[in-house]
Amino acid sequence: MAELDILKYETAYLQSYANSLELWPVEYISYFIQTSYGKAYIIESGEKELPPLILLHGAMMSSVMWYPNVLEWSKKYRVIAIDILGDKNKSIVEKELRTREDYAHWLREVFDKLSIDKADIVGLSYGALNTVNFLMYAPERVNKAVLLSPAETFVHFDPLFYSYAFGMIENKDGIEKFFYWIFEDRYSIHPYLYKQNETAIKWTAASGSAASTENKFLYVFSDEELASIQTPLFLLLGEHEVMYDAKEALNRAASLVENITVGMVKGVGHLMSMENPEYINQSILTFLTDEE
Repeated sequence: MAELDILKYETAYLQSYANSLELWPVEYISYFIQTSYGKAYIIESGEKELPPLILLHGAMMSSVMWYPNVLEWSKKYRVIAIDILGDKNKSIVEKELRTREDYAHWLREVFDKLSIDKADIVGLSYGALNTVNFLMYAPERVNKAVLLSPAETFVHFDPLFYSYAFGMIENKDGIEKFFYWIFEDRYSIHPYLYKQNETAIKWTAASGSAASTENKFLYVFSDEELASIQTPLFLLLGEHEVMYDAKEALNRAASLVENITVGMVKGVGHLMSMENPEYINQSILTFLTDEE
């Protein structure tokens, strides 16, 4: 029965993913790339001749979360959105990623398979954490990096985060409470993405996962690690961030990372790329295309 439940929820998730992908506003191709850890699912838009821009999503959101942003970015970049292996999405794990080095090695393999020597990266939340981790092991592969609401990275999560994360699995209305905690009355997530998250949580629970953070790493980088970063960084945090103290994170980043630009975005919270895509899209393009 357990295996049937897993298959049922996996099937429901894949259908919800397909529905969510209908929101993608530009032409795209999608495909899998084989790595030593498993198959990475890619959604790609933009001309092949344009410079590559890698997108790394937040936990449980999948690459589809970038649908409000890809239209503008794909005008100037070959946009490559990667479903992070080990999270609940369309990528398929064949060998568990156990260490921070594993995550970096996996992403380096994706670059290699795509014949990308060097790229810009935009990461949100868990994707931003993966971005900084990649800079620890393969800084030579990154031109510039944008960090939106990074998960931990600079400061620890508020304990409330874990209450809501566990609540999504343990309580029928847990996901609704989680999104209200994130957005309050400012924004309503699209029903397709809501359903995708709901089915991801059910698939996670049926698979025996203890919490939505299983098979991921959460990490606050040391002073020495942050000070070692030479890659140009752009850090944006929302004034309504609830997962941690945004001001503390901003101040620590600004004091330790030499080549960083920081900003506090008004009127948004953790998922700022959805709440105010117009501002985020243009701010990121300005940073990435600045030739200073």
